[in-house]
Amino acid sequence: MTTQEQIENWLIVGLQQSPLKFSEVFYYDKRDNQFFSILITDYLLFEKNGDLSKEATSTYSENTLKLLADRIRRINIDANIIALPRLGNTEEDYLQQAERFLNLNSINTDESTIWEVEEGGPISIKIK
Repeated sequence: MTTQEQIENWLIVGLQQSPLKFSEVFYYDKRDNQFFSILITDYLLFEKNGDLSKEATSTYSENTLKLLADRIRRINIDANIIALPRLGNTEEDYLQQAERFLNLNSINTDESTIWEVEEGGPISIKIK
C-alpha cells in the first residue's frame, strides 16, 4: 500500500468517527506535516499545565510522551493543528470528503506522514 493510500484510509477512518463519541480524535499538524490522533485516555496522562501526571503511568516512550504533550497543549491554541471533521456513519462519499479536507487546508500528502505511535500498553491512573 502506498503512502497516499495509507493517508486516504486514515482520513476515511477519521471522517467516519461519530460526532457524539470522542474516544479518539483525528488531527493534522501543519507544522510537522503529520496526521495524528489522540485517544481520550492520553489526556489523563498529563496535568493541566502539560506536565506528566504523577498519578498516571504509561508504556509510551519518552519521545512519544513529549510529542503527545506538545500536541495536546497546541490543539486549542495553534492554527497549525487542524481537527478532522467527524461525519459519522452517513451516506457521504468519504473519499471525496477526504480530498475536500486536504484541498481546503492546502495539505500536500506527498510531504505528509502519519504519526505511528508504539503501542501504549495499559495506562494506570490513581483516582482520589
